[in-house]
Amino acid sequence: MATIKHIFSFIGPAMRFLLQISCILFIVLGVNLISFSHYKHWDFSRSHRFSLSEQGSVLFSGINQPAHMILYFSPTSLTLEAELYNDLKALVAEYQIKGRENLIVEYVDPIRNLPRARVLQSKYKFDPNENVIILDYLEHQKVIPIRDLAEYDSTHVAQGKKPSLLAFRGEQVINSALIELSGHPLKKIYFLQGHGEMIPGLPPLEIIGRYLQWQHVSSSLLNLSTTLHVPQEASLLVLAGARVDLSEEELKVLRDYWHDSGRLLILLDPTADTPLIDRFLQEVGITPCHDRVIRSDEKNHTILRDVTGFFVPGSEFTKQFLDLNISFLGTTQSLALEAFPQENKEKRVRPLIEALYEFWGSYRAVDQSEQELAFQVGRDRSSPLIIAAMADHGALQDDRLALHAARMIVVGNADFIKDPFLGEVGLDFFSSSLNGLIDRVMLTGKTAKMKSYFTLNLSTAEMNRIALWSLVLIPFFIGVLGFFLLWKRRKA
Repeated sequence: MATIKHIFSFIGPAMRFLLQISCILFIVLGVNLISFSHYKHWDFSRSHRFSLSEQGSVLFSGINQPAHMILYFSPTSLTLEAELYNDLKALVAEYQIKGRENLIVEYVDPIRNLPRARVLQSKYKFDPNENVIILDYLEHQKVIPIRDLAEYDSTHVAQGKKPSLLAFRGEQVINSALIELSGHPLKKIYFLQGHGEMIPGLPPLEIIGRYLQWQHVSSSLLNLSTTLHVPQEASLLVLAGARVDLSEEELKVLRDYWHDSGRLLILLDPTADTPLIDRFLQEVGITPCHDRVIRSDEKNHTILRDVTGFFVPGSEFTKQFLDLNISFLGTTQSLALEAFPQENKEKRVRPLIEALYEFWGSYRAVDQSEQELAFQVGRDRSSPLIIAAMADHGALQDDRLALHAARMIVVGNADFIKDPFLGEVGLDFFSSSLNGLIDRVMLTGKTAKMKSYFTLNLSTAEMNRIALWSLVLIPFFIGVLGFFLLWKRRKA
């Protein structure tokens, strides 16, 4: 009897142990199976350096056929771009997470794998002496030199120094290539000229010109006073800060283009006197108020003219920014929207951005000093103040579709896209408006930003002072302090 009790007492703990092990294995297996098909990852770094933009995420998650990305790159080479290898590898890892099994990535080191390197050179016809990225998707190929993924400072090259790395722009360049390979046609937009408008690619719109290229957009200049028509290939007309009014003939061309399902992006200069442009916008349902959106700083007894705005729900173009504020530096005017009857489905206007509630519109901010400015009921405009608005002309009431519909976005500030004033949210809003108006609503949202590098440009004298303190003076003081403490302890 004692022997039987001993056997059962042994089996009991053993079975419990096996049951526990089985449960642990089942939980681990179940968690791995679930995480394999449903998983997320987060980037907790301050700058989100290792995260894709919304546009990049949409592009690579939308890959529905096998795409090949080949990195013909030797990290041990002595080329200038070799320092980009780790950044590029981290970026490609993010692309793989979004593309899943449809994105096939291959790393080829031409120094260690010469046969494969020769096959790629023969197929894709590139210079074997340079590092490149090869994108092969939907029977189209794109070869991107690695050096195009970075921005360098070459100011000291003449002195025998190598260029210093300023920023990594890999995501912008690769996204642009994928937009091209994904079947999105090259869109051509025209910037109107002849009235003091700004030109993309030249100061102060160098950044905007660069981003147009990264969005696979071709920009050209158009002077309506000489052509008196809008080219058929125009996907969008941009009027960026006209300081002089249009002529009656130019206004007629613009009006005909609008009624023929045209697309317009109009950035107003509040300091300009443009009655014909105002009349055209009033016909659309958006009236420039010619005020100055300002805010009183009672603490410092000053007037703040830089406006902070928030995005208004109701548009696919800006729904990704509803939790963000946008800054409009420079001079800003508000817009008044006409309330069309609901039965009129041919016309619709809606706000995109409003100023925060503490801002007000002053009609006297131009000719009065800051000490004299104060909000007056009945004379000035109170909140809500609309800064950006959108107009539709046509029967279609869906931002995601654009069949025979005219669309226009009007902003009461033209300075916010200038290089010194352009912030991240302002650039995203401009890019989102651009893509939405040219029928790329899927690409609206936050765009990729350049990853900047912080560098110290120290003179020889400054370097010598740092070396003196770090190698001589600081160790000397520490040594003296150590001897003093040792002497005090021995004396005690």
